[in-house]
Amino acid sequence: MSAIETELTQLRCCADLDDLPRSLGGAIGTADYRCTAADFQVSEAGLKPSGEGEHLMLRVRKTSQNTRWVAKQLADSLHVPYRAVSYAGLKDRHAVTEQWFGVHLPGRSDPDLAELNIEGTEILSSVRHNRKLRPGQLSYNEFKIVLRNCHYESVSLLDERLIQISSQGVPNYFGPQRFGRSLANLNLLRDETDFHRLGREPRAFALSALRAALFNGYLAERIRQGEFDCLLAGEVSVSDRPRGLAEDDRSVFIPEILPTGLLWGQGTSAASDQVADRENEWFSHFPLVCAILEAAGSKASRRVLRMRVAKLDWQHQDTNLHITFALGPGSYATVLLRELLSLKDRLSQPIANEIQV
Repeated sequence: MSAIETELTQLRCCADLDDLPRSLGGAIGTADYRCTAADFQVSEAGLKPSGEGEHLMLRVRKTSQNTRWVAKQLADSLHVPYRAVSYAGLKDRHAVTEQWFGVHLPGRSDPDLAELNIEGTEILSSVRHNRKLRPGQLSYNEFKIVLRNCHYESVSLLDERLIQISSQGVPNYFGPQRFGRSLANLNLLRDETDFHRLGREPRAFALSALRAALFNGYLAERIRQGEFDCLLAGEVSVSDRPRGLAEDDRSVFIPEILPTGLLWGQGTSAASDQVADRENEWFSHFPLVCAILEAAGSKASRRVLRMRVAKLDWQHQDTNLHITFALGPGSYATVLLRELLSLKDRLSQPIANEIQV
């Protein structure tokens, strides 16, 4: 096995949630997850378009569709380049989701949206805005999820764990969507020569997956040491509030200073003392992967280690659990749910119009 293959093998464990430690102990039962798309609903909250400008904002409800695929269909239907379509975040494919898309239409009047016919989508509203949407420019996402065929020791034990999640939060791992089916995105880049082989979008997927797996592994080490939710000496702490359009929205999440982990790239980590030692120890195991990220131009940044949870509520209905909650930008519902139960995903088969990477 080559040196890079050895590093990638280690990173696959960091990308598989089943291999990563939980912060609140083991799962306390099992459940079926996403038996239908309607069992997983997510809606963006907090964006307030200005009402005028070159960008047409479309509020879209999509069912069982990929965000990037919908963006491509909008670009084709409205006769603009793909880069003219923007969105604040990728939403789950196997779900019913509501999100904003922005379409740059300088000098053009609003198109007849009734003529849009994109499979699995519905245009809920439209409004003009003066800025392009950027990743993470939303206040939070609201989730409505049904877990079916739940089996656990007692209702009281489940309720206790949910109360812990509400008050303490959970590790802010990157979820399985970041790594592709069967962790395929981790296999796209093996050395610097692959940069010229891959297209722009697959290359971005691969680099993102490598950084995410490295972060997950570092966070897992902090959990094992009992240190993921505390500020250590030399910590680089940041507020977990979004930047941009929704940064002033404090309706659900009040800014809070939290410890962070390094997303590897060019530049310095800014960590010192105890945290610098932790980071240096972890990333020293992956010199080739780190070199690939630097050569590709990835910039060092930080991600908070703890995912905060708001508006958490739940109802027991026979063997089903109906659960609602809000998460900040970039956090994964699947990561929250796996702190509660071991899940069997019932909608994991590929869809025909999925963008292949």
